[in-house]
Amino acid sequence: DVTKMFGQQFIGSLDRLLRIILQVAWLNFLWILFTLLGLLVAGIFPATTATISVTRKWVQKQEDISVFKSFKQAYKKEFIKSNIIGFILTAIAAVFFLNYHVLLQLGEQIPIIVIFAFYFVIFLYGILLIWIFPLLSHYQSSVKQYFKNALIIGITKMPTTILMGLSIFIILYMSLRLPSMLLFCTTSLIGLSVAFFSMRVFEKIDTDIS
Repeated sequence: DVTKMFGQQFIGSLDRLLRIILQVAWLNFLWILFTLLGLLVAGIFPATTATISVTRKWVQKQEDISVFKSFKQAYKKEFIKSNIIGFILTAIAAVFFLNYHVLLQLGEQIPIIVIFAFYFVIFLYGILLIWIFPLLSHYQSSVKQYFKNALIIGITKMPTTILMGLSIFIILYMSLRLPSMLLFCTTSLIGLSVAFFSMRVFEKIDTDIS
């Protein structure tokens, strides 16, 4: 009886693990598909928001949701807002890129404080990137408010920000070493890690507000 019970538990655990792996791969495929459907430029930001929206539900133990339905719903709902945010972030990145090349050209002529200021602003930009899409998938707000809240939460919850940044870095590093991950799980795993850490912060904020 004990052996039979153990066997059933093992098969049940294996079945659950396989379902999780398939769900993660399916979500990753949807991210790729919907990014391409938006012709890459207009698809990547809503697809990323939708991925975090689905993983957020997983973190909240809503494991039986329809991944496709939830993804499509979030993609359509946040299409315009996520693209506005995405294009602003892309424009800022372009300015940083140009400034970086100017700094390289001028070299030693630039005061050290200017270089420190430049890297500090890039650090703040990194905080924005980490927090703005989780905020978009959890709260309804204005574009301006998302930027403001992403910076405030990112700075005030710095240990969580560092953990999120580290987890994203590790997943991307592993994906570059094992490129097949990019096809099957990279975006889903980033979405899961971001949702896991951000939801703890959001739940505390929501509790404090209520």
